[in-house]
Amino acid sequence: MDNESINYNRYRWNRMLLNGFWSILVITVVLECLYLTITEVPTGQFIRAYMLKPSAFQFTTLLIAETGLRVLRGKYQDYILILTSAVLAFIIVFIHNSINYLLLALFLPVMVSIFYFQNKKLLFALVNTLSSLFLLYWTNDFIHQDITLIGLTTISVMFCVFSLVAWGILSRGRELLNHLKSYFESNQQLLVKTIWMDKLAKTDALTDLYNHITFHEYFERLIDQHEQNGLPLQLAIVDIDNFKHVNDTYGHRAGDAVLKSVADLIRAKVSANDFVARYGGEEFAVLFTDKASESAFVAVEQIREEIAKVVHEAFGGKPVTVSIGYAEYTSGEGKEHFFNRVDTALYKAKSTGKNRTIVALDPHQLENQSQLA
Repeated sequence: MDNESINYNRYRWNRMLLNGFWSILVITVVLECLYLTITEVPTGQFIRAYMLKPSAFQFTTLLIAETGLRVLRGKYQDYILILTSAVLAFIIVFIHNSINYLLLALFLPVMVSIFYFQNKKLLFALVNTLSSLFLLYWTNDFIHQDITLIGLTTISVMFCVFSLVAWGILSRGRELLNHLKSYFESNQQLLVKTIWMDKLAKTDALTDLYNHITFHEYFERLIDQHEQNGLPLQLAIVDIDNFKHVNDTYGHRAGDAVLKSVADLIRAKVSANDFVARYGGEEFAVLFTDKASESAFVAVEQIREEIAKVVHEAFGGKPVTVSIGYAEYTSGEGKEHFFNRVDTALYKAKSTGKNRTIVALDPHQLENQSQLA
């Protein structure tokens, strides 16, 4: 998680805690109003001593905390909130010193510190709790008289024991967080590995183009799209001329360099919606999906001409040429028949001089030829 996210979450939780402290003030005022109806203390004295004075102290404390939350950044906000909870608890217990069980309110800072999952903040909270307890003992006459030193020691030990339990909760929480983090990182690594393996399964390692298997998967889908939605679809099969001579004369390393160069040139000449694959050996297949037949043919010719212009250092500074078979899909033709038409056109280009593009006869012309034969 980045620092910006951490700071945002810290401020959000601190804001929630501070809102909770405001709620304590409101609840305290409501309870005092209820006590006002049953107390034997004179009304004026009760309002001054138990309502106005403590509410003013609490309100001032919360205003200071609000200012600190807006002015301070990072971990200092956390310490301000812990200290605020200690002051609020001290005021409540000091005013209502006759209610012994309210001493438990002094444990509020420790409870607040649990939100931060940090031992040093838990320790800071415990110090605040014990400091409030001893300050109350020495400054509040009623508490000083009501609680013996043994009782004070017992309460202090109880607070320490409760804090030890809180420390155990924090340790267990951090252990779970580390486990969750480890689990998340493992899943992330597995996802990356899966994506990488999927890419390796679908692409040719040398040229980084799609491979033979992936070509046929997309080929079938695109034909389905054509049959259902009339998607324009053309196929070009590109074969490097005399490639065996390149390997035999200059070695396979030179042949690999030529293959990569030709692959990069083809990829550079097609659009984002077109599909390029290394079909096998020195053959490449290009599926055009967003062009009219004339535009696709122009792109094919540009590919052929551009390849013929490039010289290859690995090939002794000579260029290579390609022969291409090309055709547009005819509705109802089927994948196998379409591919064979283009492959036949490629064979014709290779056998009639190479470095040329032959447009395959459409199915009707092939049918007429077979009838004449």
